[in-house]
Order: sequence, then C-alpha cells, then structure tokens
Amino acid sequence: PAADGPLSHRRRFLFSGGDGMMDTAWAALLAKYGQRVVLHQGDTEVDARAFLQPIREKGQAQSLPSPLGWRREDRFLYLGDPNRPLTANRDWVEFEGEGYTVTSAHPVYVGSSVSHIWAVLRPRDEGEEAGV
Repeated sequence: PAADGPLSHRRRFLFSGGDGMMDTAWAALLAKYGQRVVLHQGDTEVDARAFLQPIREKGQAQSLPSPLGWRREDRFLYLGDPNRPLTANRDWVEFEGEGYTVTSAHPVYVGSSVSHIWAVLRPRDEGEEAGV
C-alpha cells in the first residue's frame, strides 16, 4: 500500500542524491559559516575552515590546580573538512592566534564516504613545541 512508501507516516529522514550530495552540502556549510583555522601537521601548515565550539560539562572546572600552578582543562569540539584528517597528539590547530592540541580525532562516515572530521581539542600549554 501507499502507506509503506518512502513518504509513510513513520518518522525518517530521506536524503536523495547519495553520499555526494552530503559532501557538497558539508563543503558549502564550511565555506559559508566555518571559522578560519590553520592546521599544523608536522612541518606543514594548511589554511582550512572548521566549526569550533567549547565543550561544557556541568560541575567540571575549566582549570584545576597542578604542582606548577593552574592548568586549563577546557576542551573544544572540532568539526572539519573530510579531506584534512587530523592525528591525535601530533597535530594542532591555530584559531584566532591561539593553539589547540588535537587530543582525539575520527572520521565520521555517511554511507561509504567520510562526511567530516570530528575531533576534541585542548589549549596548548605555554612553550609546547609544534609536533610534540
């Protein structure tokens, strides 16, 4: 019956055009709304666009005391270009003059294509060397 067709009463999302449509939509969103960042990958610097947002957790302090003074504990969510993968504990991201170490990074798939790169960043410590 017609109720079993693609526009039935059940809630579901339908994407036409396959994985390529999602790639195009993501690229357009990054180009229009993404923040400008510089990716530092070894000796290479790459200008890119990404979405960055603080990760807030209720009851968790943004800085904690350490033997050397206060240590920042804040973290940031990074959603970026699927063609610019990041490597945790090696790469870092520069945004508005501040550096952020990649603590974890994973490709996110839609179907068989990588939709975007998902990563968690933390502020780099003063004096932290590039690529360390």
